[in-house]
Amino acid sequence: ENYIQYARHDPLHPGALGLGEGTASLILNCFLLLSYTSPVLGAVIADQHLGRYKTLVLSLSIYFLGLSISLITSIPALLDKGAGLPGVIISIIIVSLALGGIKAALPPFFAEQCKPFSPKLRVLKSGKKVIVTHEETLEYAFNVYYWGVNVGCQAMVVSTFLEKYLGFWTSFLSTLIAILIAFTLLILGHKHFVEALPCPSVAKAGQVCYIAACKGFELDAARPAQLTPQMRSTVNWDDSFIDEMQMALTASRIGIPLIFYWLSQNQLLSNTISQAGTMETHGVPNNLIADVNGIVVLIVLPLVTHVLNPALRQWKIAFTPVTRIALGFLLEVLAMGYAGVVQALVYAAPPCYNQPLDCSASDGGRLPNQVNVAVQLPIYILEGTSEVFSNPAVYEYAFTVAPKSMKSILQAIFTLTAAAGSGLGMALAPVYHNPNMVIVYSSLGGVMTICTVGTFCFLRPKSTRVQSGG
Repeated sequence: ENYIQYARHDPLHPGALGLGEGTASLILNCFLLLSYTSPVLGAVIADQHLGRYKTLVLSLSIYFLGLSISLITSIPALLDKGAGLPGVIISIIIVSLALGGIKAALPPFFAEQCKPFSPKLRVLKSGKKVIVTHEETLEYAFNVYYWGVNVGCQAMVVSTFLEKYLGFWTSFLSTLIAILIAFTLLILGHKHFVEALPCPSVAKAGQVCYIAACKGFELDAARPAQLTPQMRSTVNWDDSFIDEMQMALTASRIGIPLIFYWLSQNQLLSNTISQAGTMETHGVPNNLIADVNGIVVLIVLPLVTHVLNPALRQWKIAFTPVTRIALGFLLEVLAMGYAGVVQALVYAAPPCYNQPLDCSASDGGRLPNQVNVAVQLPIYILEGTSEVFSNPAVYEYAFTVAPKSMKSILQAIFTLTAAAGSGLGMALAPVYHNPNMVIVYSSLGGVMTICTVGTFCFLRPKSTRVQSGG
């Protein structure tokens, strides 16, 4: 966001284009919207045509191209010639397409490396005997996956200093090298991966939905026994496929509260960074403190995986994916509430009060309001802990309830909720300015409260039946 929002010679923040907070938030939300919509295309390619492995190889290649454009157009000489904004727009489109394939294919590809097995007895080094199940292994795998994602995100710490002291082109270069390493490892490990073959289930699911829509939106109407003899002879599905689709559609209901969860989470990428820019940072880049979020994930996620989850199993407490998602929602409520408190503190502080950096006393935007940026820390601690419970659980839930031939599709459907959240963020962009931000954060906290209660009270019982096959 700094690259777009601030000018190259801004006295307080690293920047390049100088387009302002509103435009920066709008472009960022466009990027998020595209990157969360494109997984639908990526899922169709992965499930029906190329398979997940080849989709990942193709997507990383496209990602490399998009980052190369960002790198070249961020070179100072080309920025001076006006290449920055066109470069941002083109690279956003290309990188978004690449992320579509990665987001749709990578989580199920990762989980497929855990081959199904019957529950088995295992003796720990301590001598204690435990029963290991495939479901617990999947939960562990998705926790490891999300932990690895956040390890990669810590490169943002290095990137923050690179963009501040050497220029944004060095930040893009480091990301380009990381993608090249990932691509190389994926190619070298080809012989060792479990690869599910693509299956043409998307067209089949489309036919089922069309028939159901014509029959009053009842999936049971698409069962072979309910069709006319002539139509029955042309269909290529059975009752088990209809059962799988019913399970997937029932599970998709959790996507409604997820929309507002992603809207709240996206504040970390835009408004809380801007909030930090109006506070006393004492030389720390305003977007660096947001990296506390990832550090919290790296610390708390192993504790949940190795301490909390085993304890809950020992106490016979069911900690289902939907329960974990609801707990993540609750922590998001607290994060948004506290962000509103911090914003109120900023508005109550001199020199510009509820118009930070935008009054004569700020010396042309050089003097922020007199609130230490450290008071933001609890926002990122709460957000990080929220992610620990909700995000891996969303991946796990999408994988476990999806039909075998539609793992990437359901992953993409859940990713679409993030696109809807970004779309809401774009619609709300005109109100994302001072002095409205206390109301913005408070409203998000209120909506997330409703989502938390609704998920726990209404969707949790349904998820239990879905996972049990009912």
